[in-house]
Parts: sequence; structure tokens; C-alpha cells
Amino acid sequence: MKKAMISIIIPVYNEANTIEKTLKILNCLVEVPHEVIVVYDHDDDNTIPLIHKLNISLGMAIRLEKNIYGKGVVNAIKTGFKLKKGEGVCVYSADFSDQPEAINLMYNKILEGYDVVSGSRYIPGGQKYGGPWLQTLLSRIGNHFFCKFTSFPLSDITYSFKMYKSKVLDAIDIEYDAGWVISMEICLKAYLKGFKLTEIPAVWIARQAGESKFFLKKWLPSYLHWFLYGIYFINKNKFMRKGS
Repeated sequence: MKKAMISIIIPVYNEANTIEKTLKILNCLVEVPHEVIVVYDHDDDNTIPLIHKLNISLGMAIRLEKNIYGKGVVNAIKTGFKLKKGEGVCVYSADFSDQPEAINLMYNKILEGYDVVSGSRYIPGGQKYGGPWLQTLLSRIGNHFFCKFTSFPLSDITYSFKMYKSKVLDAIDIEYDAGWVISMEICLKAYLKGFKLTEIPAVWIARQAGESKFFLKKWLPSYLHWFLYGIYFINKNKFMRKGS
């Protein structure tokens, strides 16, 4: 097996309805040599038996790892970050809402010298299908005004479908435990540290089976925190550069 150039991290919580389709399509469409790290919280998670089955039938090395930091999406992602072997690291949703072909394009941008590559649903070629209307509205408005107030290089900072160079993750301390908000925290801290960010078009489709693991009401205060954090520190840095 070729050395994994990227690590694809998939947090799971009882994803028996979706994980087989997700992994089979990833196996077919991701052309870059890769490893898949599936991270679970509990030993009785119904995803686990399917992973053992797929490792045999697909002939691919799916690393099944237990969450070493406790439970929840953020701790599962942090577990994947700690165990990664790839030069590029992509967090991927178990419900196949993100289109895997984009992972190849993301890695090409990593090879061009970018440190963070984000999928964007809000640039030409990108799209968002389905999902609660309020979530979509807040996402569009929030991303629009964040870019307007900061000239930030990503039009869809709230979207979790991103690829990071391994060195970016090693340079950042993750503070908040607020689900998928983790991608916003990482991008802001990476940008403020001087890493290069870019984006590609991406298509997001609301999950077709199982229950959504996105909790807008619970995570909204954290999105607001990083929204204000970014506006303050990005503009503060601009002001300091102008004054120097």
C-alpha cells in the first residue's frame, strides 16, 4: 500500500445507516493515497461492526480508533489529529453530505503551497442543498458579513469541509468544545499566525438517512464568539501593520 499522503478523519456516532456508502464512495473517488481514520466514542457504537466488514471487503486500511479525549465531535476530531499520518488532513462527515471529489482538488492546492484549503458552498460551482432554512440563512448572512468586515480569504469559514497541512494543526491549540465550530476556530487561528488559506467550490447535500449531528441552538454562541473574535483580531492586526 502506498504511503498515505492525506488522512481523512471521520467522527462517528451510530452511523450504521450511512458509513458503508460513505466509505465505498471515498474509496472510489479519492485518487490521492490516503488513510481513513474512523473515530468512535463508545464500544457499542453500531458503526464498528460495519468497519470490520468493510476492511475485509474493500481491501482498504480503515483505522478504527476510540476517542481518547472523552466523547463528542471535537474530541473525536482531536483524536484523529493526534493519530494522523498524512501531510494533509481532511475532516469528513460520515453522512456523505460532502462531495469526496473535492478532496483531490484540495490536495492539489496543498501541493501549490497553501496551508488550509476550504470547501465553499457560496462561490461559483459551489452549492448547498437542503438543511434547515434558518441554518442556511444564518450561514449565508454570517459568512457574508464576516468577509465584509474582515476581507477574510474564505467565503465559507463556517463550513467544516476543509483540508489542513499537518503543521497547521500542530501549531494551534484548540480551546472550544463546540462540535463543528472547530473548523472556524482553526481557520481563524491559522490566518492570524500567517498561514496561507484558499478555497475551492464544494457541494453540500443534507443527509439522507439517520439523524443530523448538527445542533445549531447549542453551538450558535460559539459561532458568535469566533465571529467577533475574528473581526476584532484581524482588524487589530491590520491596524497595527498600518501603524508600523
